[in-house]
Amino acid sequence: MVEKCSWGSMSWIESVARARSRLAAVAALAFLARGVLAQNPPPPVDTATRRVAPTGGGGGGGKFDALKLQSSQFVYLTTLERDASTVALGTRTITVSPASYVGIPTWLLIEARAGDGIPAADSLYADIASLRPIHWSATSGDAHLALEFRSDSAFGGTSSPAGRRTVSLPVPSGTLVSGAMLETVLRLLPLATAWEDSIPLLSVGIGSNTVLPTRIAVIGEDRVRVPAGTFDCWVVAVHADQTKGLYWVTKSDPIVARSALDVPMMGGAQLVSALARIAK
Repeated sequence: MVEKCSWGSMSWIESVARARSRLAAVAALAFLARGVLAQNPPPPVDTATRRVAPTGGGGGGGKFDALKLQSSQFVYLTTLERDASTVALGTRTITVSPASYVGIPTWLLIEARAGDGIPAADSLYADIASLRPIHWSATSGDAHLALEFRSDSAFGGTSSPAGRRTVSLPVPSGTLVSGAMLETVLRLLPLATAWEDSIPLLSVGIGSNTVLPTRIAVIGEDRVRVPAGTFDCWVVAVHADQTKGLYWVTKSDPIVARSALDVPMMGGAQLVSALARIAK
């Protein structure tokens, strides 16, 4: 997720890692290809009615209720796969837990990466009922990001060895801002055969920020075997511009069992996460 990478393009952290070295860029993908796509000129604005909306928010049917979440932790083995070759990158851990931010009840969604030589962590405080973003911070090596969300806007900044940059932009209601948030929302959606929808996705890049319309669609069913076991899943495609990711979401007690995210800058490679352990 990067010729901008939040989800697919070149994200600010991945850009920094890439500047450090080609190997570092590969490792950074494990952190930045976290769940959300982005890139070059934004596609036309999607005016389709959105069903992906929290209870009490805008949108039509198919709303989700974040109050149904429970404390949980999912550990994934990450690999970079291309043709017949597979390179182990380490682990990524998604943790969901109740917390508070400046006195506001929240969920704390954390993604941490380990084992590939570049320490990385991504934390999002989100509203306890709607998952509306409140505060997002991310670190990968020497690169840092921090954003505050107020109503329909976000402000904050990024820092890296290349310098500092202020971030300020409008953010529509329902926007996804991190990979951990995307994977948490996928667990709450009413997935079914042929289900599809659109949702805004925030992309923060080294030189620009934008919100991209992103399509989420159930494209099939599959029984997938991962280190944590064998699961019957919905296969969900998340697609923004020229980049996409596939997510295997279990039908029973929904969790993301596997994901495969395109890495356009590496010519057909995919960043794959396979569920290794569940801690609840």
